Amino acid sequence: MDQIIIDNLQIYANHGVYREENEKGQNFYVNAVMETDTGNAGTLDDLNLSTNYGEVCVFINQFIKEHTYRLIETVAERTAEAVLLRFPLVRRITLEVRKPEAPVPLPFESVSVKITRGWHRTYLSCGSNMGERQAHLDGAVEALRKDNKCRVIKVSDWIVTAPYGGVEQADFLNGAIALDTLYTPAMLLEKIHEIEYAHGRERKVHWGPRTLDLDILLYEDCIMHTDELTVPHADMHNRYFVLKPLMQIAPYERHPVLGSCVREMYDRLLSGTGAVEDKEIQDKQEKDGECEEKCGKDICETDVMIKIHAQQLTFAQAREIYETYAQEDFPPEEIKPVSVIEETWNRGNYHAYGFYEGTTLCAYAFLVANEEKRVLLLDYFAVLKARRGQGIGSRALALLRETCTEWNALVIEVEDDELPGLDRRTRDMRKRRISFYTASGCQMNAARSRLWSVDYRIMVMPLSDPYAQWCMADKLHAVYRKLYGEDILRQHFAITAR
Repeated sequence: MDQIIIDNLQIYANHGVYREENEKGQNFYVNAVMETDTGNAGTLDDLNLSTNYGEVCVFINQFIKEHTYRLIETVAERTAEAVLLRFPLVRRITLEVRKPEAPVPLPFESVSVKITRGWHRTYLSCGSNMGERQAHLDGAVEALRKDNKCRVIKVSDWIVTAPYGGVEQADFLNGAIALDTLYTPAMLLEKIHEIEYAHGRERKVHWGPRTLDLDILLYEDCIMHTDELTVPHADMHNRYFVLKPLMQIAPYERHPVLGSCVREMYDRLLSGTGAVEDKEIQDKQEKDGECEEKCGKDICETDVMIKIHAQQLTFAQAREIYETYAQEDFPPEEIKPVSVIEETWNRGNYHAYGFYEGTTLCAYAFLVANEEKRVLLLDYFAVLKARRGQGIGSRALALLRETCTEWNALVIEVEDDELPGLDRRTRDMRKRRISFYTASGCQMNAARSRLWSVDYRIMVMPLSDPYAQWCMADKLHAVYRKLYGEDILRQHFAITAR
C-alpha cells in the first residue's frame, strides 16, 4: 500500500490531565502515515484521485484544537478515527501525537502515543426464518449502512435454504454481506447483536428458529478465539447456506486457517455428488441430512459431504502407516524409533486410529494412554497431504472424540506461540494450529511442557467428562514416563503448571 506522510505538524491545543494544561494550552506535534492507493493519481496527475495532504493537515489541526481531552491516547484515537471517516481513500493511518511540554519533572525530549487504525474488510452471513424474512435481512443491511463505522461493499442475493442442525422449523432466507469496518471483531460482534435484538432475536433453542441471525465469517486475515467469538467462523467451510451466497460476492477470498478460497471450499463441499442444482442440494439436506454436534462444531454428514470413518488399527497396520507417512508429515526430531512405539503398545499404553473414506486412508492418529485410562496424549496426528484443506482434520478429531469415550480427556501439545523472539511466520503458523484445535473443541490448559528443548502449551479436549482445569502436570508426567522411561524423562523433559 502506498503512503502519504506528514511529519511534525505543530498544533497548539489544550489537552492534559491538569487544569493548567486545559486553560493555558501547549504545543503538540503530530506525525501521520496514511496508507492509500496513489497509483491512479500519479499516473493521471489528478489531485482528485488522491488524498490532499494539505486538507488533511488543516483538518487535523482544526480537530485537535476544537476538542479537549485529558489523555493524548484519546487525542490519537479520536483524531485517527476522524481522518478515516473524513477521507474515504485512506485505508489505514498510523498516527503519533507528541507532547514535548508534558508536566514531567525530569529532563526529557518528548512523550508520545502512536497508534495504527484502519478499515477492515469483513464478511458476514445473515439468515432469517421467522416473520417477514426479507424485511429482517434488508433491515440488517440498512442498519449497517447507517453506521458511519461500517461501509457496506456488496450484498449477495437472498437464497432459500433448508434448516441446519436437526431442529424442525421453517426454511431460511440466507445471504452474505461484505463490508469495511472500523470496529474491532469484538466491537463488531456487539454491533450485530444490537441489530439482531432490534429485530426481536431471542436465543432460546440451539440451531432453532430466529428472526435474524448475523455471524462474522471472516475479518481480513484475523485468527482469534475467545469465549464469545471465533474468527474465522469455526464451521463456515461445512455450510452450504454460508458458502453459496459468499461465493457470489467473494469467490477468491481466502480462509486464513485452511488456506482455501471460498470457491475451493464450496467445490469441496459439493464434491460428494459433483456439481448439482441448488434445489437438489437442498432436497438432499432435507431428506437425507443428519446433523450432529461434534467437537463444539456443526458437522453435517450428508450426501454432499465427504464421509470418513474411524478404524482402530492393529500394531502391524499402525507400523505400516508410521513407516510410510510419518517421515513425510513430521520433522526428523519428532520421529521416534518404531521399537519405542512397539514397547509401549505391548504394555497396552499405545493406540492408533486410521480415518478412511471407504477403504482409502485420509488421516491417522497415534495416542499414548496413562494406566488410569484418564488421559490420552495425541502423539502423532496428520492428514495425508493429498487430502489437506478439505475439513478432514476437524472431522477426524470429532470421530476420535466419539470413539475414545472410556477416557476423560485428549491432551494435545501445541508449540508455544507466546515465546519471545519468534519470527512472524513461525508465530502465525503456531497460532493457526492453536486456532484449528480450538475450533475443534479443545481448550487451553494451564500446564506447559518442554520436550527436547521444544516448548509446548497444553490443550485439552474433553472426551467423557466436562472439561476442568485439572493440574495436567502429574498426568502428563505419567504418560511420558510410559513412553520414554524415567531416565530419559529426567534428562529431556520439564513439565510445569502455570
